[in-house]
Amino acid sequence: MVEEISVLTADDYIAPGLAIVTPDAAFPNMVLGDKSAPDWRYFRRWVDHAWYVDQRNPHIGFANRDEAAILYNSALLFAGKPCLEVGCWRGWSAAHLALGGVKLDVIDPMFADQIFAASVSDSLRAAGVADRITLYNGASPGAVHTLAGIAKQPWSLIFIDGDHEGDAPRQDALAAMNYAAETAMVLFHDLASPYVAAGLHAMRDAGWRTMVYQTMQIMGVGWRGEVRPVAHIPDPRIFWTLPRHLDGYAVSGWKQPAPIHNPRRPEDKTGAALQRAQRAEDDCQGALFERQAALNHIARLQAELAAATATFP
Repeated sequence: MVEEISVLTADDYIAPGLAIVTPDAAFPNMVLGDKSAPDWRYFRRWVDHAWYVDQRNPHIGFANRDEAAILYNSALLFAGKPCLEVGCWRGWSAAHLALGGVKLDVIDPMFADQIFAASVSDSLRAAGVADRITLYNGASPGAVHTLAGIAKQPWSLIFIDGDHEGDAPRQDALAAMNYAAETAMVLFHDLASPYVAAGLHAMRDAGWRTMVYQTMQIMGVGWRGEVRPVAHIPDPRIFWTLPRHLDGYAVSGWKQPAPIHNPRRPEDKTGAALQRAQRAEDDCQGALFERQAALNHIARLQAELAAATATFP
C-alpha cells in the first residue's frame, strides 16, 4: 500500500466525504502544469484547480485530485473484482483504481513503446499495486474484444479515458457494456468533449442509469445492478456551468442555476455575466464541433468523388 503523504495544495480540491490516497512519490515526473499549454479545444482551463502533468509530456494532463479521488472511491466499491481501464497514460489513474483493491486490466496502445511501458510499470511498482495490474498493448475497442475472449470473465468497473476523438468514445462504451458484469459501473473522463459524451449517451440509450460529476474536465458514470455511484460535491468556490451537450443529465451534488434575465443586485449582475460568458464558451465549442463535422463530411465527399472519377477512362 502506498504511503499517504501530505502533498495537497490550496488548489487541490477534493470533495468532502471522499477517501484520499496520494501516490505522488511513485510519479517523480509529475509536476504542476501550465494551463495555457494545451491546445485541445475542450480543455476547461478556467476551472481554478491544480492541473498536473508529466514533465516529459507537459501538454497532456492527469486526472486531477478530485477526479482521481472519484476513481479511488469507486474502486473501493468493487474491491477484489476484475476491472478494466481503457487508456491509462502514465499510470496515475491506474494506481488510484488499483489502490482501491480491484484486479485491473489496462489497455493502451502506448505500451508498444517499451520505454513508456517500463516507466508505467515502475510507477505502479513504486505505488505497491503492480501485482494487481496487467498491462496490455492495444487499441480499443479491438483490444477490448480480444482481451475479453482471453479473460472470459466480465469486468465490474470500467474506466474509459482513451481516444477522445470521433466515434472512438462511443465505440469504447459499446464494448464496455458488452463485457460488463450484471452489477457494474463505467466511468468516463473528459465529458467536456461532446465526442466523449457520446459514450455516456450510448449507455443512457441502452438503459443504464447515468450521472455526471462536475469536475475540472467533467466525469460521467453509468451503472446497473446492485451498486450506486459515489456521491460528489463540486467545489463551492467555483461558478460551475454545464456544456449544452450534457443538458438533461443529473449532476451529483449540483443543480444548474436558473437564468438571470433582469439582474438588479450586484451579485445577480455578476452571475448573469458569468452565465453569458459560459453561453459564449458553449457557442464557441458548438461551432468548433460543427466545423469539424463539416470538414469530415467534405473529406468523405471528396473521397467519393475521387473514387467515382477513377472509374472513368
